[in-house]
Amino acid sequence: MEPKYQAVAESLRHDIATGLYRDGEALLTEVELKQKFGVSRQTVRQAISLLENDGLVIRRRGSGTYVNHGARKHGGVLSVGVITTYITDYIFPSIVRGVESALSAENCIMSLSATYNRTDHERSLLQRILESPLDGLIVEGTKTALPNPNTGLYEQLWERNIPCVFINGYYPQLPNAVYVVTDDESGGRMAAAYLAERGFTRVGGIFKSDDMQGHLRYQGFSGELQDRGLRVRDDAVCWFSTENKRRFLRDETGAEFIRSLKNGLEAVVCYNDEIAVELLEVLREHHISVPRDVSLVSFDNSAYAAVCHPKLTSLAHPKDEFGRVAAEKLLNMMAGKRESSIVLPWTMIERDSVR
Repeated sequence: MEPKYQAVAESLRHDIATGLYRDGEALLTEVELKQKFGVSRQTVRQAISLLENDGLVIRRRGSGTYVNHGARKHGGVLSVGVITTYITDYIFPSIVRGVESALSAENCIMSLSATYNRTDHERSLLQRILESPLDGLIVEGTKTALPNPNTGLYEQLWERNIPCVFINGYYPQLPNAVYVVTDDESGGRMAAAYLAERGFTRVGGIFKSDDMQGHLRYQGFSGELQDRGLRVRDDAVCWFSTENKRRFLRDETGAEFIRSLKNGLEAVVCYNDEIAVELLEVLREHHISVPRDVSLVSFDNSAYAAVCHPKLTSLAHPKDEFGRVAAEKLLNMMAGKRESSIVLPWTMIERDSVR
């Protein structure tokens, strides 16, 4: 059975995390807390000591106990965790570089981990953080289009005064989460409009099923085509997941999509440059030429987009700026300031994959 002082401390953590007590506001007195929880004064003092050790409150002799939303500093240095789905691949080094530039300017030590888009890996990392608390966390949500089993751990982080900023995706089950994302629905609309305005009427797409970005890009893509009176055919839309992204274009799902291309599909919107490059390789195997036979538009404007042949027309992810914005929001939160979410726009970078 949980000791009474721990139960009192957890209740107060929750009240602080949910904003019942504002930064600098006094807690109830020891007598009032004793009456509220029906415990001894010693139990109240033990509970407050736990909160004080976590940096959630400050005791002022002769005055009372006050909420302290500021970050805990260790020798003047702040410790920040960064969890992304991947670290060395694709656009992630640029995002991390943007995060690191903002954190290092404020004397922060950054630790970096990857989930590989697996919720079990995410859970292990969060449990480790709870055992050895950080001052703040920047995290890319894992499989954000699916219910997440780890949201309770994020709530525990907040209750322990560990602020968190989500990047790229977030969990709808955490309505108060602060996030930095790209405007994926508008990006889907931009990609579809770009092709429609160049006369393409049979447009397909490849989207990711287990991340919210894929759903939002598809939502914008399909909505734009329908608004223009163009048909969205199921056999012209291909879905993949984290687990099958390396092989889906060569299994039956991919084979059906290739048949659609051979049957007159004129252009394709790809979930990202990584998938577009995979598609280019498969199309070459089927003697389908880009952009002569089919045009491609993708997302992220990664290094892949500029080095493949043909070079990809791609919507540009803000990358370094994206990471910097996320870090600046976290720094403000660690200083006890309120922050809000932000949605960043896409810009189209035109290259050779659209005729």
